[in-house]
Amino acid sequence: MKGPITGTFIDEITYDIPSSNWTRREWCRDLDNMKKIGIDTLIFIRGGFYGRTIYPSRHFGTESTDDFAGFIMTEAAKRKMDVYMGLHITTLDWSGGDAAGEISNNRHFIDEVYSRYHGIPSFKGWYIPQEASKDELNITEVMKGLSYLCKEKDQTMPVLISPYFNTYVTGGDFTVAQHAEEWHSIFSRCSEQIDICAFQDGSAPMQTMSEYLSATKQLCDEFNIRHWVNTETFERDVRRMYYPIPFDILRQKLDMHKAYAEKVITFEFSHFLSPQSIYPSARNLNRLYRNFYKGNK
Repeated sequence: MKGPITGTFIDEITYDIPSSNWTRREWCRDLDNMKKIGIDTLIFIRGGFYGRTIYPSRHFGTESTDDFAGFIMTEAAKRKMDVYMGLHITTLDWSGGDAAGEISNNRHFIDEVYSRYHGIPSFKGWYIPQEASKDELNITEVMKGLSYLCKEKDQTMPVLISPYFNTYVTGGDFTVAQHAEEWHSIFSRCSEQIDICAFQDGSAPMQTMSEYLSATKQLCDEFNIRHWVNTETFERDVRRMYYPIPFDILRQKLDMHKAYAEKVITFEFSHFLSPQSIYPSARNLNRLYRNFYKGNK
């Protein structure tokens, strides 16, 4: 059975969702769960954050860290899945918009990661984790600098970004026209080495989501960027906590994305859509998702 979601983020340096405390056995089982519904792409949302890394790093002083990145890449290769490595991010606002610092840290990060893993066949691309909704905190300079570092290391590996919409959902106030104008300006200055863009769908109001996605698809086409959609399988508006989304809302979003998305990825399977999630409602969501798309191939 293959549903419309064919990629997922993996958030192992958990920041805003709880740790599942899985062993490698549980992670292998979850990769199998992903494969069963047609997921073929994994994206580490970040490889380093707040002094932690997902691999033993000499540069960042985390030599004793478990090699989670290598483990996932190796297991993904067995299942013929692609892996995008999330880059290093110092803090949520990259130290107040310190573009030079982010670029410097990631030069070392990319060197280490590429040296360690470039021989694993599943390692296919990079993800820039500095997420923004508009041109703030030097984000254009950050994305341009980081994407150039990735391409400097290997021109064949695509670079993915997943920004969010500046709407009242995220504390902003952009109209669709303002969104299009803002990101046209951003892409005109930094899109040269960015291959894929997947905006976070839940950051737009449901009633205007298709308008935001349509405008984004036009921008991506203009700048020769592949247009994916990051469909969020969590709710943003439940007591300011993240819980699995109702299936009827997820289905409506996925129906909508058919018109705009080359590929649909999600944040994220293991917590919000897995049959072994720590949330019982995610297990129910998985069952509803599998049953529905099994009968609607």
